[in-house]
Amino acid sequence: MKKITYNIIVFLAVSALLFIKACDLQEVNENPNAVTEVPANVLLPFNEESLARLMIGTTQVMSGIFVQYYEGVENHPLPVQTYRIDEALYTEWNFQDYYNGPMINLKQMIDIAEQDGNIPHYAGIGKTLLALALGNVTSLWGDVPYSEALQGSLNLYPTYDDQKSIYDNIQLLLDEAIIDFESENSGMEPGTDDLLYSGNIEKWKQTAYALKARYFLHLTKRTGDLDYNPVQEALSAVGNAYQSSSDDLVYQYGYSAAEQSPFYSYTRLGYIKPNTNFTMLLFGKNDPRDTLFYSIKYGEANLEDRFYTSPESPVHMMTYYEQKFIEAEARLRINESDPEIQNALNEAVYANMKKMSKGMIHDTIINDYLNNQVVLTGNFDDDLETIMVQKYIAMYATIESWTDYRRTGYPELTPNEGGDHNQNPGGNIPRRLPYCQTERLYNPNTPSPIPNLQDRFWWDAE
Repeated sequence: MKKITYNIIVFLAVSALLFIKACDLQEVNENPNAVTEVPANVLLPFNEESLARLMIGTTQVMSGIFVQYYEGVENHPLPVQTYRIDEALYTEWNFQDYYNGPMINLKQMIDIAEQDGNIPHYAGIGKTLLALALGNVTSLWGDVPYSEALQGSLNLYPTYDDQKSIYDNIQLLLDEAIIDFESENSGMEPGTDDLLYSGNIEKWKQTAYALKARYFLHLTKRTGDLDYNPVQEALSAVGNAYQSSSDDLVYQYGYSAAEQSPFYSYTRLGYIKPNTNFTMLLFGKNDPRDTLFYSIKYGEANLEDRFYTSPESPVHMMTYYEQKFIEAEARLRINESDPEIQNALNEAVYANMKKMSKGMIHDTIINDYLNNQVVLTGNFDDDLETIMVQKYIAMYATIESWTDYRRTGYPELTPNEGGDHNQNPGGNIPRRLPYCQTERLYNPNTPSPIPNLQDRFWWDAE
């Protein structure tokens, strides 16, 4: 036995030497543990989870403090309350996590699918999620790397694309995704690896259209500067998107005890609490959703273990109720006397109440709320405010409410005290996040001079 073992060891040693001699220098220096290509079906669930985690994490907490869903009271959210944003902390984490996490891996997934040629549905999902990630990033930082980004070590210093071209690329990705979804998929099909839709390609196609509507509507301030009407394009996209709340793009936490919503940690640890302005808004409207947003604990409003803040809470990445709010606003901007505005708005509020309450809020209560709080008057400004305030309530725990506030000025908010300083001159509600420290220090293509929190994006024209 010892002799056999010895002979095997000698054989393996000689074989290894011959193998090394046969390899060129580049092959010898390759890391054998480095993954050169991961199958699309392995990348997909990681990409879905990592994007959902970023969407419910720190950036929505910061934007939620800005638009006064929450008040920062402890730890890192405390300085955010006075609009002091650490570029080496929150912004660093999220900027780098977007690019080094879902975005570069989605790009890899798309490339693998397109190289295969037989799995266009994976390419379509990748493009849809990449468009969503890119939309989030530009909504937070404005001009961002894209055309030269997502190349890993091949380009460590990508240029920053202007925001108009970013939005053009978002729409291009979604258009290509729709073509992919309509193409024959003769190879491997998404299934249980798809944590969002279990491979239902029709719902992915609807999601691509819903996201097209969202990102067209972001451009309402730039309507006169474009060679198309983004409001009309948004309304057209809605016609091909979701049919009901069962189509929503939702990531559900709680698959295992170890997997908890990141937002749960902020509330469990007491880093944030409900903002009085938001709770009073709900109270003033006698909103039946109030206890789904917060509870009263020891005489104070508390966020822990509510609809959005339990360990198993979902991440609403794109929803039917958001789509109906988009439809209501688009119809108002096109024809303020359109009777379908009221119908779309009512359906948006109804769908959100049913979603949050899991069907437990009775139709009688919802109809009473609609008849008292959601009645349009025919006056454009008043009706826009009604739509946007109702959308603000429904879009809780997303960055979209911050975007809507910057686009429309609604809801009307009074800036937090102590927000006037060098990073945020004038003290108004911030209009952007700062670029992260590593980009500012090491990427010579980072926009200069470095914008402050009041410098506006391209789409945020005054």
